[in-house]
Amino acid sequence: AILAQTALRCDRPASRSSLAMANTDGPQCWGCLALFRHPLQSKHPRGAAPSREHSPLKPVASPISLKIGYGALPKAELKSNGVAAVSRTNGAVDACGTTAGSASEYDRGTYSQEASAAALQCAGYLTRHALTDSSRGLVIVLVGLPGRGKSFISRKLEGFLKWQGKSIGTFNAGKYRRDAESAADSGRADFFDPSNAAALAIRKQAASACLSDLLDFLDEGGGEVAIFDATNSTDERRKLILEQTRQRANGLLNRYQVIFIEVLCDDPEVLRTNFRNKVMHSPDFAGMSVEEGIKDLQERVEMYEDRYETIEDDSMSYIKLYNMSSKVLVNRVYGSATKSLLPFLMGTHIGARPIWLARTAQVPTDRQMDADLTEEGQLFARRLSSFVRRRLREEYHGSDMPEKPMRVLSSTMNSSVQTVQALLQSTPNWGSQAFKQVSALNPIDRGRLSGPWWIDNCTDRPPWETLSRIDPVFYERWQADRMRSRFPGGESYFDVVGRVESALFEMEYSTKPVLTVSHITVIQVLLSYFMGSPVSEAWDVAVPVHHLFEIRPTLGGNYVVEVVNIDAEPLDDTTPSMLAHSSSAPDGSWSPAWSP
Repeated sequence: AILAQTALRCDRPASRSSLAMANTDGPQCWGCLALFRHPLQSKHPRGAAPSREHSPLKPVASPISLKIGYGALPKAELKSNGVAAVSRTNGAVDACGTTAGSASEYDRGTYSQEASAAALQCAGYLTRHALTDSSRGLVIVLVGLPGRGKSFISRKLEGFLKWQGKSIGTFNAGKYRRDAESAADSGRADFFDPSNAAALAIRKQAASACLSDLLDFLDEGGGEVAIFDATNSTDERRKLILEQTRQRANGLLNRYQVIFIEVLCDDPEVLRTNFRNKVMHSPDFAGMSVEEGIKDLQERVEMYEDRYETIEDDSMSYIKLYNMSSKVLVNRVYGSATKSLLPFLMGTHIGARPIWLARTAQVPTDRQMDADLTEEGQLFARRLSSFVRRRLREEYHGSDMPEKPMRVLSSTMNSSVQTVQALLQSTPNWGSQAFKQVSALNPIDRGRLSGPWWIDNCTDRPPWETLSRIDPVFYERWQADRMRSRFPGGESYFDVVGRVESALFEMEYSTKPVLTVSHITVIQVLLSYFMGSPVSEAWDVAVPVHHLFEIRPTLGGNYVVEVVNIDAEPLDDTTPSMLAHSSSAPDGSWSPAWSP
């Protein structure tokens, strides 16, 4: 039914003709195509069939039903003459979806598979199918004027996709240009003057070598994703990239998927920040003052603006980011790219808020899953609350904090919830506004190896030696592939990466400080992302108990991570001193079940 509706919604004449109407003596009745639509959309009154001579669809007997959704999609054949024949499971059907004895089958969604077969010929659907099909690799091509944040976006994408376990490489055309000509010569504005033929030849050669190495990385280097970081400012240049990529595909159309990401910015404040950051860190402006560098960069931008062409070719797959994701435009991007890549880009911004990661406070040994914190764990929760409140005052420069000054995320485990309760109770109205329990932050599922032994033997790393004694067979298998080996009946680190992704997005989306309290394996996985370390080595990342990781993003697209010993932090007298069982409202929001 959905496929048929797809065909009908296509405005292309060729798509409609691909439905191959039957050879009838009378004129074609497009209203009869209401067979594929909701009854309210039909041009014929419900229950009143049109004349057979106007019906472009003929019945087929004895269909084989295939259950989908709430109705049945009968199996049928596409006639050799292209006629989309229609049938019901219990009788002939006219083109408006009425049967000789009943009109209720239409409401149940019983359609002929020939209708679906006809819809499969729709050009719009064929395009969607081609773009959704699996490809050998992904090529991400950055597009945009200088100083718009392309390198920032490329570094963010590289870190995220690497964290997902993909083999990724970033290829920057500016680096190839500086290899061909020194930065002192090639980094100045006059080098980008289109009338400078010698410089233009060097820039084209550098861009071509960069793209060639990118494709070699995919072809021979085992790469899965490659990022081409360059201006790629004209339609001619972008078509050349597509052509060279297709030539490497050796006739396999879907071998590499190419997605253009155009970074557009006209916000003066964002541009000033981007220009200043580029001048301070790019080798092109070494030896120049910030003011001189910005002036030179502005001259370079003016030369590009005269010949810059925004992406308007809708035959390309592209994503347009306006002013660091304040607006996003997407064209012909389907499949796995929409699951992770697009949401990540939509959450990208240049805010400098802190992100705090803390491991759940201590609980008694040999405890139950819902055990309360120990006295030492309660003290840690109070010190954590004092530390966060001090940092918030610094973040807002001592002024009145907004009604919602931060976000707090925790797992749904009782110990994790209790760890943040002191903070939430310390300030009125913070509880339900700031706090969200997220099951994605729950500890790794250890299957039949679950039990208190894991937490009881944890130090700053999971108890792998204890595991080797409890289940030596699984331990040997885990050593062979620490990333993808699942606990018997449970999860692997790779599984944790998949489910933690949604929580990571919430941290990235937030423009306010974020506190996340979770468990050792989840914190290890998150730290792999923020530190830029291989996620395959997350199992060995140290996460000391009663410590906090303070993470701050940089303008370059990376993060600075500092470790804070919370046990050494002073205690604020206003912090609540007692904890009891936590409770949750039916909607998952927090409600206090303890008193200060």
